[in-house]
Amino acid sequence: MCAYGQTGSGKTFTMDGTIGNSGVISRTVDLLFDSIKAYRNLGWQYQTKGQYLEIYNEVLYDVLDNESKAMEIHMTRSDKNDVYISNITQETVKNADCLRQLMRIAKMNRATAATAGDERSSRSHAVTNIELIGSHAERRGTSKGSINLADLAGSQSLKRNMRLNETKNINRSSSELTNVILALLHKQDHIPYRNSKLTHLLMPCLGGHSKTLIFINVAPLQDCFNESLKSLRCESMQNYEN
Repeated sequence: MCAYGQTGSGKTFTMDGTIGNSGVISRTVDLLFDSIKAYRNLGWQYQTKGQYLEIYNEVLYDVLDNESKAMEIHMTRSDKNDVYISNITQETVKNADCLRQLMRIAKMNRATAATAGDERSSRSHAVTNIELIGSHAERRGTSKGSINLADLAGSQSLKRNMRLNETKNINRSSSELTNVILALLHKQDHIPYRNSKLTHLLMPCLGGHSKTLIFINVAPLQDCFNESLKSLRCESMQNYEN
């Protein structure tokens, strides 16, 4: 699931929500652990892991560990359609409260990164990844799946933005996301997942038997009309400017 739209249109509110008004991430966490509880009654046991990262100017950042380190996206050996990230912090969580606490730590670290330097948090793609590994002793069955919840960086027009390098990278990754979706829709032989860090990371949940949901956020202001129209038409996704 992704939230897309111009800066200030409510993407982070959609994904994170507020106290007393849960966002997509919190609601997903509740639904996930309610489902795990129901499947336990059928003999399934699940291990749940969480990780949180940012993509800023095509560089990966571990938001659960603010130390500077090299991180790369790699294909898994067991599944050519699955990926993993080297050197990222991944925590095992036992219930919804543990996962929420993990997300609170990530949000605090993300806010610290923003105030300490280059406002990275407002100009980056933030991705919450939840991985589930299930096993059934009696049936000797196993299952594995993951959920990616992305608060995408805000789209902006190059003509109105002085931070050209950041804006180009944001528009480029959004454009590549559109290219991947279009390639999948047209069942092309080559899907350009590796053209950006965002699409490479989201590869497992864009193709195959996965499901993808994109929220388009728009701001209810007259001054934002043009950008809102572009968001609804996904123009900034499709018209990347070099």
